[in-house]
Amino acid sequence: MGKTLFIIRHAKAKPDEGDVKDIDRGLTSEGLQQSSRLGVFIYKKYTDISAIVCSSATRAVQTAEQIADQINFDVLKITVDPELYEASVRIIFNKVCEFNNEWDEVIIVGHNPVLTYFVEYLTGHHFDGMESGSMVKISIGVEDWALASQENASFEYYVSAGDFV
Repeated sequence: MGKTLFIIRHAKAKPDEGDVKDIDRGLTSEGLQQSSRLGVFIYKKYTDISAIVCSSATRAVQTAEQIADQINFDVLKITVDPELYEASVRIIFNKVCEFNNEWDEVIIVGHNPVLTYFVEYLTGHHFDGMESGSMVKISIGVEDWALASQENASFEYYVSAGDFV
Protein backbone atom coordinates (compact mmCIF):
# COMPACT_ATOMS: atom_id res chain seq x y z
CA MET A 1 0.00 0.00 0.00
CA GLY A 2 2.66 2.54 0.96
CA LYS A 3 2.54 6.11 2.20
CA THR A 4 1.33 9.35 0.63
CA LEU A 5 2.72 12.84 1.06
CA PHE A 6 0.83 15.97 0.10
CA ILE A 7 3.31 18.84 -0.19
CA ILE A 8 1.49 22.18 0.03
CA ARG A 9 2.92 25.64 -0.40
CA HIS A 10 1.08 28.08 1.84
CA ALA A 11 -1.60 30.13 0.13
CA LYS A 12 -1.22 33.77 -0.96
CA ALA A 13 0.27 35.83 1.85
CA LYS A 14 0.11 39.51 2.63
CA PRO A 15 3.05 41.40 1.12
CA ASP A 16 6.20 42.07 3.11
CA GLU A 17 5.66 45.68 4.17
CA GLY A 18 8.56 45.94 6.59
CA ASP A 19 6.49 46.60 9.73
CA VAL A 20 5.63 42.90 10.24
CA LYS A 21 8.19 40.13 10.65
CA ASP A 22 8.18 37.66 7.76
CA ILE A 23 7.16 34.78 10.03
CA ASP A 24 4.11 36.79 11.18
CA ARG A 25 2.69 37.59 7.73
CA GLY A 26 -0.81 36.17 7.38
CA LEU A 27 -2.91 35.19 4.40
CA THR A 28 -4.76 37.63 2.20
CA SER A 29 -8.49 37.10 1.65
CA GLU A 30 -7.52 35.44 -1.66
CA GLY A 31 -5.14 33.17 0.26
CA LEU A 32 -7.88 32.15 2.68
CA GLN A 33 -10.08 31.26 -0.31
CA GLN A 34 -7.24 29.36 -2.01
CA SER A 35 -6.55 27.21 1.04
CA SER A 36 -10.25 26.58 1.60
CA ARG A 37 -10.72 25.45 -2.03
CA LEU A 38 -7.65 23.22 -1.75
CA GLY A 39 -9.16 21.68 1.37
CA VAL A 40 -12.38 20.93 -0.52
CA PHE A 41 -10.32 19.30 -3.31
CA ILE A 42 -8.51 17.12 -0.77
CA TYR A 43 -11.77 16.24 1.00
CA LYS A 44 -13.36 15.04 -2.24
CA LYS A 45 -10.40 12.77 -3.09
CA TYR A 46 -8.77 11.77 0.19
CA THR A 47 -10.73 11.17 3.38
CA ASP A 48 -8.04 9.47 5.45
CA ILE A 49 -5.52 12.23 6.13
CA SER A 50 -3.57 11.01 9.16
CA ALA A 51 -1.62 14.15 9.99
CA ILE A 52 -1.02 17.75 9.03
CA VAL A 53 2.45 19.15 9.73
CA CYS A 54 3.17 22.80 9.03
CA SER A 55 5.72 25.54 9.41
CA SER A 56 5.32 27.93 12.33
CA ALA A 57 4.86 30.90 9.98
CA THR A 58 1.40 32.44 10.38
CA ARG A 59 0.58 32.01 6.68
CA ALA A 60 1.43 28.28 6.82
CA VAL A 61 -0.59 27.74 10.00
CA GLN A 62 -3.58 29.59 8.52
CA THR A 63 -3.33 27.49 5.34
CA ALA A 64 -3.20 24.27 7.39
CA GLU A 65 -6.17 25.37 9.50
CA GLN A 66 -8.29 26.22 6.46
CA ILE A 67 -7.54 22.83 4.91
CA ALA A 68 -8.20 21.05 8.22
CA ASP A 69 -11.61 22.76 8.46
CA GLN A 70 -12.58 21.54 5.00
CA ILE A 71 -11.49 17.93 5.55
CA ASN A 72 -12.94 17.66 9.08
CA PHE A 73 -9.48 17.29 10.62
CA ASP A 74 -9.18 18.52 14.21
CA VAL A 75 -7.17 21.77 14.03
CA LEU A 76 -5.82 21.04 17.52
CA LYS A 77 -4.04 18.00 16.04
CA ILE A 78 -2.07 20.04 13.49
CA THR A 79 1.64 19.72 14.25
CA VAL A 80 3.26 23.15 14.04
CA ASP A 81 6.99 22.58 13.53
CA PRO A 82 9.27 25.65 13.83
CA GLU A 83 12.02 23.79 11.95
CA LEU A 84 9.91 23.84 8.78
CA TYR A 85 10.20 27.64 8.63
CA GLU A 86 13.35 28.35 6.59
CA ALA A 87 13.98 24.59 6.36
CA SER A 88 16.42 22.88 4.03
CA VAL A 89 15.67 19.85 1.86
CA ARG A 90 17.61 17.76 4.38
CA ILE A 91 15.48 18.98 7.30
CA ILE A 92 12.23 18.21 5.47
CA PHE A 93 13.48 14.79 4.39
CA ASN A 94 14.60 13.94 7.94
CA LYS A 95 11.18 15.03 9.28
CA VAL A 96 9.43 12.73 6.79
CA CYS A 97 11.65 9.80 7.79
CA GLU A 98 10.69 10.40 11.44
CA PHE A 99 6.91 10.42 10.84
CA ASN A 100 4.78 8.05 12.90
CA ASN A 101 4.26 4.86 10.89
CA GLU A 102 0.59 4.87 11.84
CA TRP A 103 0.27 7.89 9.55
CA ASP A 104 -0.43 6.82 5.96
CA GLU A 105 -1.45 10.13 4.33
CA VAL A 106 0.37 13.24 5.55
CA ILE A 107 0.05 16.88 4.53
CA ILE A 108 3.10 19.13 4.88
CA VAL A 109 2.49 22.88 4.59
CA GLY A 110 5.56 25.02 4.06
CA HIS A 111 7.42 27.46 1.85
CA ASN A 112 9.11 27.84 -1.47
CA PRO A 113 11.64 27.46 -2.92
CA VAL A 114 12.57 24.60 -0.59
CA LEU A 115 9.33 22.67 -1.17
CA THR A 116 9.99 22.59 -4.92
CA TYR A 117 13.58 21.51 -4.30
CA PHE A 118 12.35 18.80 -1.91
CA VAL A 119 9.86 17.41 -4.45
CA GLU A 120 12.53 17.42 -7.17
CA TYR A 121 15.09 15.78 -4.87
CA LEU A 122 12.76 13.04 -3.61
CA THR A 123 10.99 12.18 -6.87
CA GLY A 124 13.41 13.30 -9.59
CA HIS A 125 10.51 15.17 -11.21
CA HIS A 126 11.47 18.67 -12.35
CA PHE A 127 8.86 21.36 -12.80
CA ASP A 128 8.57 25.15 -12.75
CA GLY A 129 7.98 25.38 -9.02
CA MET A 130 5.10 25.57 -6.61
CA GLU A 131 2.78 28.55 -6.72
CA SER A 132 1.09 29.87 -3.60
CA GLY A 133 -1.75 27.56 -2.59
CA SER A 134 -0.57 24.65 -4.73
CA MET A 135 -0.07 20.96 -3.93
CA VAL A 136 2.05 18.02 -5.06
CA LYS A 137 1.03 14.43 -4.36
CA ILE A 138 3.90 11.99 -3.80
CA SER A 139 3.44 8.24 -3.38
CA ILE A 140 6.05 6.37 -1.37
CA GLY A 141 6.13 2.62 -1.88
CA VAL A 142 7.05 1.54 1.64
CA GLU A 143 5.18 1.03 4.90
CA ASP A 144 7.93 2.57 7.05
CA TRP A 145 8.55 6.31 6.68
CA ALA A 146 12.19 5.74 7.70
CA LEU A 147 12.68 3.82 4.44
CA ALA A 148 11.43 6.65 2.21
CA SER A 149 13.96 7.39 -0.51
CA GLN A 150 14.47 8.49 -4.08
CA GLU A 151 14.19 4.82 -5.02
CA ASN A 152 10.58 4.43 -3.84
CA ALA A 153 9.04 7.91 -4.14
CA SER A 154 6.92 8.83 -7.16
CA PHE A 155 5.58 12.20 -8.29
CA GLU A 156 1.84 11.71 -8.86
CA TYR A 157 0.58 15.17 -9.81
CA TYR A 158 0.70 18.91 -9.21
CA VAL A 159 -2.34 21.14 -8.79
CA SER A 160 -2.21 24.92 -8.56
CA ALA A 161 -4.62 27.30 -6.85
CA GLY A 162 -5.92 28.27 -10.29
CA ASP A 163 -7.16 24.72 -10.84
CA PHE A 164 -9.87 25.24 -8.20
CA VAL A 165 -11.43 28.49 -9.41
